Amino acid sequence: MSSNSFLIRTIAVAIDCSPHSLASLNTAAELAGFLHANLTGIFVEDINLLRLADIPLSREIDFFSEKTENIEITGLEQLLQIQEQQAETSLQKAAGKFMVKHTFRVCRGKVPEEVVIASLEADLLVLGRRGKSPTCRKGLGSTAQNALKQRKKTVLFMRSGFSVQEESALVLYDGSAASETALDAAMNVIRPGNTLQILMLPFEKNERDMETGLSERFASDMPKIEYHAIPPVTDGKALARYIRMADSGLLFLSDRMNLPSETVHSLVNKIDYPVMVVRG
Repeated sequence: MSSNSFLIRTIAVAIDCSPHSLASLNTAAELAGFLHANLTGIFVEDINLLRLADIPLSREIDFFSEKTENIEITGLEQLLQIQEQQAETSLQKAAGKFMVKHTFRVCRGKVPEEVVIASLEADLLVLGRRGKSPTCRKGLGSTAQNALKQRKKTVLFMRSGFSVQEESALVLYDGSAASETALDAAMNVIRPGNTLQILMLPFEKNERDMETGLSERFASDMPKIEYHAIPPVTDGKALARYIRMADSGLLFLSDRMNLPSETVHSLVNKIDYPVMVVRG
């Protein structure tokens, strides 16, 4: 393939010790290992949680016993310290497993905003699709939603049960410069022996010309590549059906391609796949 324009030197990952967060941490460390990138773990002390203790009538209810207790600021501070220690320990273990350099950052503020601010210098931000809140059982959690909406950097939205080393990849490609960058990102991430599937949306060229142009870019030692042409749809639900039919692992796309950004964001929110939204 021609020189790759998408390079990852620093990876940031938000850690809150939820299952999706720990899956994100493992993937971020795994990526940092074979991309020779530095890893930054981000833990945010939730200011909204601390403010809750300032409300006189705030009480917590034990889920099992249904007993209620007053929420004390000292108890919340101790809880945050414990969570911070757990997050740092998890980062150290993951970084040690894949032998990568790492740093740990602690911020205080609103979690969705602070995660984006703390990751601005990274090339890639890795987030769990959902966090600890029980209200986000479907779709993206609030931190992931904010990172998607901000459109400031490339973001990988992860879920548990996924390994970069073992999965194939799928690129949503329409011939635009943005989809070319998404393809570059996929070529950086996919491991030897795994299959790269390219889902072609022929907005400007017919599918045969698109496939010919793409095949000329790949060297003989590239991963196995499969081409799939679909109608140039702009509906998120229709795109989700085609993606599920391909049954791939990690999905690569951009919200700066010919598709409306609202369609891309809706697709990322609804489809239960790990997704890298590439900006470059």
